Amino acid sequence: MQERCYRCFRPKINCFCSRITPIETGVKFVFLLHPKEAYHQKTGTGRLAALSLSGAEIVVGIDFTGNARVNELISGRDGREGYGAGAGYYPVVLYPAENSLSADSPALRAALGEKKLLVIVIDATWFFARKMLKASANLTALPTVSFRTGYRSVFEIKRQPAPECLSTIESAHYLIRELKAAGIADPGADEAGLMRVFREMVRYQLAREQERHEAEAAALYPELFDR
Repeated sequence: MQERCYRCFRPKINCFCSRITPIETGVKFVFLLHPKEAYHQKTGTGRLAALSLSGAEIVVGIDFTGNARVNELISGRDGREGYGAGAGYYPVVLYPAENSLSADSPALRAALGEKKLLVIVIDATWFFARKMLKASANLTALPTVSFRTGYRSVFEIKRQPAPECLSTIESAHYLIRELKAAGIADPGADEAGLMRVFREMVRYQLAREQERHEAEAAALYPELFDR
């Protein structure tokens, strides 16, 4: 077993913490990680996204109906940041539903008022994300937001179920970009930092995969590699 960094949860020999620059967005992000993504997925991007966004939090689980921290945030309270009851956050779930609000939707701006936007991001496969949302009654009661279609994933090491499906970190990147354009996120936020660390992770995994293939080929055909 390789010793892990318990911040980025990658093996310490390829810890990515030093490559992350926290991004101030003016938006509160909470990433709900399925246990498989949290502890068993070496190419998961939810944890990298959370570490890249200042003030972001990670909560691991499947059914969040009774989760005290999630319910505290949804209610608008946040003892950690000094928000009192009924003030502070306007919670939404990042999810591509038919009635999802867009960043520039007047309805979102009207509902937001003076509150800080709280974006809840479900980090799991599409199959498990649907199950997590359905199981969590407190989440299904919340409005959903999404971003424009037309974006395409650059996750070369992982097949997406459809061309328009994006990884968690890519989704956060594009949402922040649109929230900035709508005047909701901090206009100085450098959301490109999310894609920089993401591309570094992809390049690293591709290099390791290439090394693995070469090692397997050398074991099968040593005569080709001994010259």
